[in-house]
Amino acid sequence: MQDARTVPVAGPGIAARTGWLVLLALVFLMLAVPLGWLTGWDRAELWDSSTRALTLTTAAAGLLLVVLTAWTVHRLPGSTARREIVVDAGGLLVTEHAKWWHRGRWARIGWDGVQVVNAPGPGERLELYLAREVPGLPAFAATDVAVEADTEIDGIRVPAPRLRLGAPVAREVAEAVAEWRPDLFYAGSGVDQWFTPPQAAGPAAVLLYDGGSGGSVVPDTAAPPEVPRPAGPVWLDHGETWPRLLLAIAAQVVVLAGGGYLMNDPFGLPTVAAALVALVLLVPFLFCCLTLPVSLWLLPRLTAGVGILVSADGLEIVRKRRWRPRALERTAVSWEWVQVAVTRRALDIVASQAGRRRFVDVYLHENAPVPVPAPGMGADVTATRHAGPDALGTGMLVRYPAIRLRLAYRHDLEPRGRTRWTGVPSGGDGGSLRLPAHQLRPALLAFRPDLCLPRLRRPVGGDG
Repeated sequence: MQDARTVPVAGPGIAARTGWLVLLALVFLMLAVPLGWLTGWDRAELWDSSTRALTLTTAAAGLLLVVLTAWTVHRLPGSTARREIVVDAGGLLVTEHAKWWHRGRWARIGWDGVQVVNAPGPGERLELYLAREVPGLPAFAATDVAVEADTEIDGIRVPAPRLRLGAPVAREVAEAVAEWRPDLFYAGSGVDQWFTPPQAAGPAAVLLYDGGSGGSVVPDTAAPPEVPRPAGPVWLDHGETWPRLLLAIAAQVVVLAGGGYLMNDPFGLPTVAAALVALVLLVPFLFCCLTLPVSLWLLPRLTAGVGILVSADGLEIVRKRRWRPRALERTAVSWEWVQVAVTRRALDIVASQAGRRRFVDVYLHENAPVPVPAPGMGADVTATRHAGPDALGTGMLVRYPAIRLRLAYRHDLEPRGRTRWTGVPSGGDGGSLRLPAHQLRPALLAFRPDLCLPRLRRPVGGDG
């Protein structure tokens, strides 16, 4: 029988609070010393009209210093109390020990109260999706409420309490949980995972694909939609559009011409008003003086034809060569080198975009002759080598080592282009079909639906 594992959790300490107190004390001294030198701390001199403002400022700084010092002393036991997470056969015991006048708190999270454990990347962060609220949790282990809009993985009953742990605690807790309950880890492929259990039992589910690990997973909701295959290749344009470039250049020209005209006071305004108008217009005028030449110099680079060509032979990634305006880098990827393509949620972008972007990760065989990293710039493509699985789900789908091509696209804009695929001819002259970049997933489905497996998820209710 294995032993329980105790993971210490570092508290906030008092270093930061002490630093602020020292800074505030220095500000107080910088005010108090001149005030004492000017007034000799005489009551009448302190309230004189020439020193009254300095007296009030010094008094406010002193009062703030006293209040913050008292607050820091009051919070000192809680900031330095011992905190720990104990992982054992029954679950997780989260404890903040009592110290001096700090009472401390503790709570137990049983394994039956954990729906899924996830270790999403990039960075080390551990998420425990709970089945119910846990009373008595210490403040350092406070939970938030996960709803469908901000939940990156499938198979979770939402809304659900979510406990998040950061580095370095996350790694130790993840290893401890993996020793007792590896089956609780998210077994899908919808997100990157920086930690996967060495020997995950895996949920009992319908077999989708066996990549040599013997594990089984559940297909995500519905199968991918059928997309008609065009006669020729599909060009997914990642370049800048001419109307937007021309509009940007025209706006800079208007600011320069209009600013220069108005700064010469064509309406005969009073001197003060004319000076204020010129002062306000000077900043955008100078800014456009710098940006307009740069925009014109970059125009060939911005209008270069970059994107992804999807055809019956495979993918061709066209990107701009660095330091050369219109020279292009072409990277060919044959379908024979592709193991699988999986759609995943983007986690390394701002929160407002979290529900709107997706990645398509194309996993290639280890010996695929594709340069890593991908050469050029412009199209949103990254190529990396992976010695082991970046998620439990991909470990069941991909044979490692592997090369991963990460292609970004706007998932929220994909429905706009669905009408483009209606009535696509299956024969003809084989001309290229030009589409925006957000039609990446339909283009892959049109040519190789067998490689575009749905995302995987852990079955709901598999938490015991």
